[in-house]
Amino acid sequence: MVTENLHAERTAKKQAILLTCYMTGSTSGKNLGTPGYSYDFVAQLFSRLLSDRGEVIAVPDPKFNLEEAAQQARNRGLSPVHVSFLPFQDVHLCKTAPNVVVPAWEFPDIPDHDFDNNHRNNWIAMANQTDMVLVGGPFTVDSMRRGGATSPINIVPVPTPDPYFQIPLWQPDQTRTVNCRAYWPKQENQEQKPDYETRKSCFKQARRSLVQSLRNIYKTVLGPERYQNFSDAMKKRRNERRRKRAAKRSEPDVLQLNYPSTSSLELSGVVYTSIFNPDDGRKNWHDLLNGFLYALGDRDDATLVVKLITRRREAADQVIRYYQEREIPHRCKVAFVVDYLSNSELVNLAQASTFYLQTTKAEGNCLPLMNYLSAARPGVSPNHSAMSDYFDSDLGWVIDSNPEPAAWPHDSRLRMRTTWGRIVWTSCRDAIRASYDVATKDAQQYQQIAERCRSRMQNWASYSAVTTRLNDALDQLQSMSASSQEIEPIIYKLDQHIAERSAHRKAA
Repeated sequence: MVTENLHAERTAKKQAILLTCYMTGSTSGKNLGTPGYSYDFVAQLFSRLLSDRGEVIAVPDPKFNLEEAAQQARNRGLSPVHVSFLPFQDVHLCKTAPNVVVPAWEFPDIPDHDFDNNHRNNWIAMANQTDMVLVGGPFTVDSMRRGGATSPINIVPVPTPDPYFQIPLWQPDQTRTVNCRAYWPKQENQEQKPDYETRKSCFKQARRSLVQSLRNIYKTVLGPERYQNFSDAMKKRRNERRRKRAAKRSEPDVLQLNYPSTSSLELSGVVYTSIFNPDDGRKNWHDLLNGFLYALGDRDDATLVVKLITRRREAADQVIRYYQEREIPHRCKVAFVVDYLSNSELVNLAQASTFYLQTTKAEGNCLPLMNYLSAARPGVSPNHSAMSDYFDSDLGWVIDSNPEPAAWPHDSRLRMRTTWGRIVWTSCRDAIRASYDVATKDAQQYQQIAERCRSRMQNWASYSAVTTRLNDALDQLQSMSASSQEIEPIIYKLDQHIAERSAHRKAA
């Protein structure tokens, strides 16, 4: 049992929170859409709460700098705790301080074996080496426990920024202007691509052919296993060079697209907003666009705002061209936003919206949905994966979905070891139309749903609610660490006593 004196000493000692995440620069508008960028937003949201526990120290390269950072903290009289906002396959554990990992997970099955020559891909083994795991809700707890995770797991949702809770309720006659560029592509009389784009496309195709030929040569010369090792090493070097180049950039990513645009986004009527990375295969944006156009194609007061999180022109182009080339007749409007939006602009976009719409196949948190529910904007969304922790038919319109075989995103083998949610398209279309009918014909029902959204999220993801959960978890960790500190001297003395007895017997 922890003695009172030891516990008092531990709790009085100020902590150093050694924070690790990808540090892509995405929170300032750089490298948007790159793998893991959303973890940096989660780390940023938690930093405010962690700073109340101690000094938050960002560790940019934990593989090499984590142990040194822990020692430097101890030299300053601080008690270090490592808090990692990363998926387990990219976590480096600290050997000399407690480790808390905060992963996001969207599948019912957890990786429970090594693959791709990376033992960290075994999430269960990694989880069992940590002192504590913090997850967003019961969905992830259940998945990890079924997989065999035995370490302490606490539910601490990602906090929603306060301004979303302060947004006024949506009004049918409101008009809001968001200070951002908006593209309004038309489906008819599509312009041909400029010549430079054609030349660029040909160049890329020739380059791909050359690279593939070189790969075949290397495979023949080196053999499959040595080639794979060589390929992995080269990929890591390329990624590291790209990361260093991107880190030097100080300005947010800016894309220029060849479509009609306006310098600001003026919104009125019934507005549906969706925010996603077009390169993320989970987002299922094809059904999003088709479902909206078929549900509200005859409504000229309905608008879909698609906020694309990407720094790649090709990715944004792919989504817009898909919308254009379907040639689905409609009077409703579709706007695309590709610029980085500040926190205040994102809040303004939520205030201009009526609903949050998405057709995703899997989510580990879905921060935009959480933000919009907190803003009293009902959702039109599936409620599979981690969204089931907080979203149901009381807070909007649930799009039906069914399990479909899927692979873990970080498994290069693409083995079908889990499932994600394949939506029912007719349910998507009907849910969008039903939500529109309520917004335009039953203001009282809409307001009741909106108020339930805010109330639910206030209890689930407000800073006050999350602070309580986080403090309880870290207090538990602190008690566990204090217990181990008290037990270690006893174990040492017992081992020493056994060794002395053994030596005495041998001498006799």
